[in-house]
Amino acid sequence: MTIKLIIFDFDGVLVDSEYIAGQVTTEALRKYGVKTDLDTTLRRFVGMHDTVMRGHLAEDVGEAHVDEFLNLVKENTHLAYRDQLVPLPGAVEMLAELDLPLCIGSNSRLAGLKSKLEITKLNRFFSEDRLYVGSMVPKPKPAPDLYLHVAEQHNVLPAECIVIEDSAHGINAAVDAKMPVIGFYGASHCYDGYEQKLKKAGADILFNQLREIPNIIKQMA
Repeated sequence: MTIKLIIFDFDGVLVDSEYIAGQVTTEALRKYGVKTDLDTTLRRFVGMHDTVMRGHLAEDVGEAHVDEFLNLVKENTHLAYRDQLVPLPGAVEMLAELDLPLCIGSNSRLAGLKSKLEITKLNRFFSEDRLYVGSMVPKPKPAPDLYLHVAEQHNVLPAECIVIEDSAHGINAAVDAKMPVIGFYGASHCYDGYEQKLKKAGADILFNQLREIPNIIKQMA
């Protein structure tokens, strides 16, 4: 296999943001009278695009309140990221070691992705033209559109890419794009048995330490 491009999902792969966002969302849901807990929130929403998540939250808090709720979550999540967000262990060293072209394919909003890269100082590894988000294509993950768009922009075949994902939604997208995909289950939101969820979604390889990535990619090449 010839590998010409590595595509990282971002949240839950390079930074431990899913857990922080889950904490904020859980707290906000409770304020709106919804009985829930962090584990439930993470199981429901990890890897989900904002537009899909909005529909579920409208059922929780009511359509009349959902935009107000989302604004509250957005503001509080940003504050929490400023205080708490850091790269996952081994992320910086791993990115520095890789010698293939890198980019990010995320369901995040572009402004939010850029902010998180700035906070964690990971923007030194990814120039703005290496950032791809769900709003750039007709259908975000779990559809394959975003990953196919990334490959097209870099003039490589899907089979010449490797995707690194932490969610079933993202793995579904990579599988449907006919791209090899590695499933990562080393972030704080990954509950017991999480790796089986990734395997069921179609991950070719599973791992839980970012430092393993360079060797895994060499083995796949």
